[in-house]
Amino acid sequence: MNTLLKKAIAEAFGTCVLVFVACGVAVFSGVNYVGTALAFGLVIFAMAYSIGNISGCHINPAVSLAMLLRKEITVKEFLVYVCSQVVGAFIGAVLIALCHKGDFTALGGNAIQPALAESYNVMTQTVTYNAWSYIGAFLAEVLLTLVFVFAIIGVTDGKFGNGKLGGVIIGSTLTLVHLVGLPLTGTSVNPARSLAPAVIQAIAGNTTSLTQIWIWILAPLAGAALAVLLYTLIFGKKNKEAKEEATEEKAE
Repeated sequence: MNTLLKKAIAEAFGTCVLVFVACGVAVFSGVNYVGTALAFGLVIFAMAYSIGNISGCHINPAVSLAMLLRKEITVKEFLVYVCSQVVGAFIGAVLIALCHKGDFTALGGNAIQPALAESYNVMTQTVTYNAWSYIGAFLAEVLLTLVFVFAIIGVTDGKFGNGKLGGVIIGSTLTLVHLVGLPLTGTSVNPARSLAPAVIQAIAGNTTSLTQIWIWILAPLAGAALAVLLYTLIFGKKNKEAKEEATEEKAE
């Protein structure tokens, strides 16, 4: 089987598991921040040591973007990874609905939470937003993704030999950012994980997540790019790039 196809299947499967299990915990258990945060972290832990050797276990377009910027994957691989992740996320979201009495309106889609809202009517569950609601949600997602992706780059950087601890550290970091972000945005840090539930929920009549989808797509991608920039500023370029630059300077 073609290597890239294997990676595509692995990424689709991993993202499907992430959405079905982790978003499923959020849907099936109600407002349980600790349980949901642990679910996301444990899924990453499990997938990192199962599909990690095949695709690197990105299962997140923001992570794939960071790896593209770090020149760990090619543009072609990036596009294949993202498409596979989105497909996997849609399958996972549909599976949640099928296991949840066919309810397609609540699949764990992201939404600005009452903590960032201008007002919240408990009786009618009506949320009113203002400019600060959107600014706060966008900023939170950028920062949370930055922390998450920065940890991923650090633990997978060959210069330090921490690869064997990757699943533990990355899973723990994802749990951490969920504990912080769940009361604010429901925690996306993953465009594919947010897009699939948002689209399906909208088709079923719940359009909240889809109207805010620009936050859940743009903010994680921005956070990932900033993580790469910050990591490069602190730790320098990859060994291979540094050697190539040194060779070019010598030749000049």
